[in-house]
Amino acid sequence: MKRRQFINTLSSFTGGLVFGGSRVFSAESLPFEEVLKSVPEGGVLWNVIRKQFSFPKDYIYLNTGGIGAVPNFVINKMNNYMYKTQIKPRPAHNMKEWWQVKENLAGLLSPSAKREELALVSTASEGINIILNGLPLEKGDEIIISRHEHAALNIPLANRMQLKGIRVKIFDPDFKNGLGNVERIEKLITKRTKLIFVSHVTCTTGQRFPLKEIGELAKAKKLWFAVDGAQAVGHQLMDIKGSNVDFYTFSGHKWCLGPKRTGVLFVRDGLLDVLKPTVVGTYSDESFDLEKGELVYQSTAQRYEYATQNPALFWGLGKAVDFIKTIGVDRIQKHNNNLAEKFYRGLKEMQQVKILSPEEKEYRTSIISFKIKNKDYKEVGKFLTDKNQIRVRIVPEAGVNGVRVSFHVYNNEEEVIRTLETIKKLT
Repeated sequence: MKRRQFINTLSSFTGGLVFGGSRVFSAESLPFEEVLKSVPEGGVLWNVIRKQFSFPKDYIYLNTGGIGAVPNFVINKMNNYMYKTQIKPRPAHNMKEWWQVKENLAGLLSPSAKREELALVSTASEGINIILNGLPLEKGDEIIISRHEHAALNIPLANRMQLKGIRVKIFDPDFKNGLGNVERIEKLITKRTKLIFVSHVTCTTGQRFPLKEIGELAKAKKLWFAVDGAQAVGHQLMDIKGSNVDFYTFSGHKWCLGPKRTGVLFVRDGLLDVLKPTVVGTYSDESFDLEKGELVYQSTAQRYEYATQNPALFWGLGKAVDFIKTIGVDRIQKHNNNLAEKFYRGLKEMQQVKILSPEEKEYRTSIISFKIKNKDYKEVGKFLTDKNQIRVRIVPEAGVNGVRVSFHVYNNEEEVIRTLETIKKLT
């Protein structure tokens, strides 16, 4: 397929609404594998990909770390799927499709991850709660976290502290030496330490923690190792099984570009009976006998799933993952990081700007945070977002008090330049 045909093909999938027929959306599977062979690397490819999103003209979206945009063809497919399920409604979801979605997601996490190790949950927050509430933690047991964790981890931790009397030990991230974070964690380990729980990539500054080295430390010390992957999956190459991660959870609505209320929980083989389900229902069980007081959980991570689901959401997540995989996570990571590095270098040239993200390129990602000296970070955020249509996020967490930008597949170099020029007006 030639480039012009490819562009026309993609453009034809931005709409497709049809009333009065048995099909409300006409979008079919995009032939990405074929067309990507015809589209060269560079601006043409990314401009074509951008056409799959509904951003207004001259609007720069730099908050994928908060919520990712869903491609139009995924929205169409979700709505079409929802429509079809209402022709002959049924309470259960199609388990064959359910497993296909898990199979697709497993490949994003590790070459050796298995679908049986995944549970489809509502959000990373639910995954975190399953981990913290399901592990056999007792009063006085210690959990090590960083000071730059999201409220999705901090609030469930505070709840567990109140309910069970666990202790939380906190380390400040090392921004100059990424491996220094392993040393900081090790210094906090005592005989009461049971779990290390950190972000793969922090929501505050985009710092990537050295998962493999932390995993080796946890294994050597016989500790559980859990990771919040909300800011990593979909734009970072990874191998969580090769990093000795025991539990990993993330939301589908950020970098995977899926719909809200979709999430994934990974539980390593051999730990299913350690991590006890605390909320269960239909689909969690293999069998039960209430009179005998017996309950046999599902033999896979499905034991953490329960009740009637909205399968259209997870069908949409699966299609969004198809979109990510067809472009290629390696290609996405390269594209995103190139934009972030251009932005980083531009900020370095501004004397009044302080960059808050790591100094080591190896531990930076496509999330960059900064502040402007003698300027209130909230006002900087308003200036960019409200007055200039450049959507950023302010970062009050952990006393960072800065502004965060996130680059993804729908961003380009022209947007980096415009954002830098807009920031210059404040310096």
